[in-house]
Amino acid sequence: MGKIVEQIQVIDWTGVGTIDIDTDRVLDYIDVRNYRRALVIFNSPAGTAADDWNFTVRQADTISGGNVKDYDVISEYWTKQAATNLLSTEIFTRSTQTADALVSGDATSAEEVGLLLLDFDFTLMDTANGFVFLGGAITQDASNAAQVCACNLMLYEPRYPQAITVTAIA
Repeated sequence: MGKIVEQIQVIDWTGVGTIDIDTDRVLDYIDVRNYRRALVIFNSPAGTAADDWNFTVRQADTISGGNVKDYDVISEYWTKQAATNLLSTEIFTRSTQTADALVSGDATSAEEVGLLLLDFDFTLMDTANGFVFLGGAITQDASNAAQVCACNLMLYEPRYPQAITVTAIA
């Protein structure tokens, strides 16, 4: 089976490492035609109360985000959250919801350190109408102070395993 690093594509979805979500952020659109699944890894430090985050997954028909619509596939997600650090939080909390494009932080997600994982496949993308680009947005409930976060996207289960090095960046 080989090494995991030879079977995945990891992308800094913010494009710049960390971003301040005090201003709403739109994430880069990524071409996902060569992969079947994705894992989103979103982490945020402790910040200001009421600046709880919201994460939305979208699909588009161009890499620049031409026609865009929500990608309503998130029916479960996993979080770790703690007051100061995640070292003592060993297990992820699994949450479920009716399939949606949006995941919202809870009432203390802003003032605590957090890690969010989203794992989904691309079978529900509207490929018949050219929607093959995955994008996202991160917003805050309030805008009280700077809140720096990072977001990475791991594409896996390549559709064409012999072409693992195919880039997801158009």
